[in-house]
Amino acid sequence: MSTSTQPVRLQRPTDRRRRVSVSVIMALSFGTLILLSIGGVLALTVGANVRNTFDLLGAQSTLLVDAMEDSLRTEMGRPESAVDGIAQLYAQGEFRIDDEDATAAALAGALSATPQATAMLICTPDMVCRGVSRSMGGDAPGTIRRFAPEAEKAPQTLAALEQRRKVDGRRWGAFVNNEHGLFAQVSVPLSRDGATQGWVIAAVELQKLSEITQQLSTRFGTHAFILDGDDRVLADPRLADPATPKGGIMPLMPLAAFGDPVLAAYPKRKVEDQFDARRTRDVELAEIDLDGDRDSSEWWTDESTYIAITREITGYGERPWTIGAYFRSSQIGSEIERVVGSAMLGLAAMAAAVIVAILLGRRLSRPIKAIAGQATRVANFDLDGLTPLPRSRVLEIDDQASAFNAMLIGLRAFSTYIPRSLVAKLVRSGEIGVVESREAMVTVMFTDIADFTALSERMGAAEAAKLLNRHFAILCRAVDAEGGTVDKFLGDGMMAFFGAPDHLKGHAAAAVRAAAVIREELEADNRLAAAEGRTALRVRIGIHTGSVIVGNIGASDRVNYTIIGDTVNVSQRLQGLGKVLTPNATTAIAISAETASRLDERFETIPSGTHMLRGRGEAMEVFLVGEVHAVTPAIGGREASAA
Repeated sequence: MSTSTQPVRLQRPTDRRRRVSVSVIMALSFGTLILLSIGGVLALTVGANVRNTFDLLGAQSTLLVDAMEDSLRTEMGRPESAVDGIAQLYAQGEFRIDDEDATAAALAGALSATPQATAMLICTPDMVCRGVSRSMGGDAPGTIRRFAPEAEKAPQTLAALEQRRKVDGRRWGAFVNNEHGLFAQVSVPLSRDGATQGWVIAAVELQKLSEITQQLSTRFGTHAFILDGDDRVLADPRLADPATPKGGIMPLMPLAAFGDPVLAAYPKRKVEDQFDARRTRDVELAEIDLDGDRDSSEWWTDESTYIAITREITGYGERPWTIGAYFRSSQIGSEIERVVGSAMLGLAAMAAAVIVAILLGRRLSRPIKAIAGQATRVANFDLDGLTPLPRSRVLEIDDQASAFNAMLIGLRAFSTYIPRSLVAKLVRSGEIGVVESREAMVTVMFTDIADFTALSERMGAAEAAKLLNRHFAILCRAVDAEGGTVDKFLGDGMMAFFGAPDHLKGHAAAAVRAAAVIREELEADNRLAAAEGRTALRVRIGIHTGSVIVGNIGASDRVNYTIIGDTVNVSQRLQGLGKVLTPNATTAIAISAETASRLDERFETIPSGTHMLRGRGEAMEVFLVGEVHAVTPAIGGREASAA
């Protein structure tokens, strides 16, 4: 059956109230605005000067922090290359760990080529370590000495080695503090024939990081520093020279105990937001006030106010490092004072322009704001919150309101038959071609009510429909709350996917959280059903993460935004496998290994073996979902908490 759509003809209101054209209003006000144009140009110029001043400061700040990060990564990168090189030599069979001479020669060669490292050693799983170290003092500083294999006894080092067993690949471990100083250590497993037989470790004395801060402080005329996290001093120019008395300060001291009043006040800093994020990227610029009762409007002239420029970097231990520098705010005060003076010159002219703008704006903005607000609801596909626009005496605005109201009638007529949440996502995305078919990585969910066929045979049609509507409402709330998309209902089942059309970060975790919410709400609904004499339901849920084709699929006059591919089939097979894995469970959630690999420790996954799924040539590892922490049921449309 074909249908044709006729255009809606707008009828002009029969009410002949006097209306005024926007062109008339603008003609009367245009002359006044012309007289004030000079003031407007001045204001724009002052604004541009302000932006340029802060942009310049932001760019210079980024240059400083970039230089710090480059120096730091160069300093730490060479020990990384050294341990990688030793691991590669070992994998190629160039030496054996039990060949003490060959091992010492390989380590000595790597250490001599890596002045940033103080020692290099190899530790075996039995906690026996051997290696070479660089002499830091005495008669022959810099001499590389070999030390014989010895069982490690230091508790701090043993704890670091024990932690190293649990992590693959190259890793910066916890700091090691011994009689020789404070060290950062990077290690790589020594593997041969697929088995890990030990670890090669390079120790980097943190004294070298303080030397970097000293060099950069001199170069840029600032005070550079490196923090462990944001509460302990890792490197500072005052720690650079080991021969200089430090007054009791040492690395890893809390900021308040380090003896630097600016760093001590760093936790109370005020982050500035005037700077262009495109220029500063991930650099934080903050104001540190050592005198809390000063006038915040003139911070750039106060000698007790400092500007801190910092960036957080990761990859060198369990906590991120904060690199940065601080300097007196008065160093940029003269530039800002000149900008403020220019602004004062144009203030009188701007005052008159603002008065006129307010008078006109109030007259014209009310109906325009109403149209904009309603249009925003249309953009979000929130048709339930829309109300017809009121009539206006302004001709163009009145015609616009009439057209909008006619459009609202049409939208409400067909919105019942389309998935509103999907349309809202497509509209909000604003991306050109977002509905075109493409390949994407998503997580697919299939649900099914166990034994629904037998259950429905004991019900009337109206009762069965009411039960399904109630059940699907629970499912849709959970999926929507986690940013998923309900694709379709298949009898008593539902298919949904996460990760399209919007690019949902952590879509696998979102899908499992949604499944956990469904499980909780279904259990609550079953308890209520028992009290009301309704039938309790048991549900199976299958979840799989993989590549699909997503986009508009169908004929030219009838298309669906949907997904196709083997990932969909696997998800459906996992759903069917739930009745085998936990036949008596109220809600069985079966997920694939691919989905489980994307979850963190807040998700309890229970291995359920490998299974052959219909239509696949090889067995697939399957997990059941146990406890899921930080999940809030999406009752009444509330969103589940997202970690």
